[in-house]
Amino acid sequence: MSNQGIAAEGMKMCLKLVNDVSSITATLHSNHTLTSLDVEDMNPDGSLDADDEIQRHIYEATEINSIYEGVSNPEAAGREKLIQTQLHSEKRAALCRLQGVDHSVFSEIDPLHLPAVLSLIGRRHGQGELHLALKSSIMTLFSMVNVRKCIQQQRAYHAAIVAEHRTKMEELDAKLTSMDEAVEVNE
Repeated sequence: MSNQGIAAEGMKMCLKLVNDVSSITATLHSNHTLTSLDVEDMNPDGSLDADDEIQRHIYEATEINSIYEGVSNPEAAGREKLIQTQLHSEKRAALCRLQGVDHSVFSEIDPLHLPAVLSLIGRRHGQGELHLALKSSIMTLFSMVNVRKCIQQQRAYHAAIVAEHRTKMEELDAKLTSMDEAVEVNE
């Protein structure tokens, strides 16, 4: 499909069709079967403008669709788009700017899943992205800490150690008692 005079807003709608970053769910429900969508509008002098940036993002999304087309797995294409765009700070910022989105993706992630997501970011995008993700999600990580539960867990841990030591002391006392009895018998 060629642009046939599609304006920038129309190009943004095409981008949102293949990779909607307004939410995690929206990304997962974007079109994952369209493998070619050419809305190119290169300047005559070969320079890039905002429209070319939109085209680049459309190309990246349809390229992911192409990769997963052969395995007939649109859900995997959705997950890959999520990883490559929602969990990458620069790509997400650019896509959010183009699509008018202004909230953090981390607000949508269950705090219990956040450590696994952060690990995925570190593995797929490197330490720099992991650092940015940690900065963006640190309050969510802290909010999931239940101080009372942590104290209860620490208490249970130390109580188990005390119980282990008591058992060891009882064993040692039993050995001492048996040694004392053996000495008394020999006397």
